[in-house]
Amino acid sequence: MTKALISRADLERIALQEIRSFPGSEQVRSVEVECESGAPRDTNWRLYVIANDEGDLDRIQYAAKVTTDRLKRRYDLRPDK
Repeated sequence: MTKALISRADLERIALQEIRSFPGSEQVRSVEVECESGAPRDTNWRLYVIANDEGDLDRIQYAAKVTTDRLKRRYDLRPDK
C-alpha cells in the first residue's frame, strides 16, 4: 500500500483529533511532530503531546502510541520547503 505525503501541520492536526477521540485524552491541548536529526524525514518522526494537568497520563500515552502507529502506516512526512 502506498503512503500519502502529508505536511507537518496537517499531520499535527490529524494526530490531535485522533488522540482527543480516545476516552481520557480530552485534555490534550496540542501535538507537535518532531523529526530525528540526520534521519530520513518521511518515517522517522514522533509525536509530542501537550496536555492539561487534569489529563489521564496513562490514557494519553496509550492514545499517542496507537495514533503514532496508525499515522506512520498511512503517511510519510513531506519535506519542509
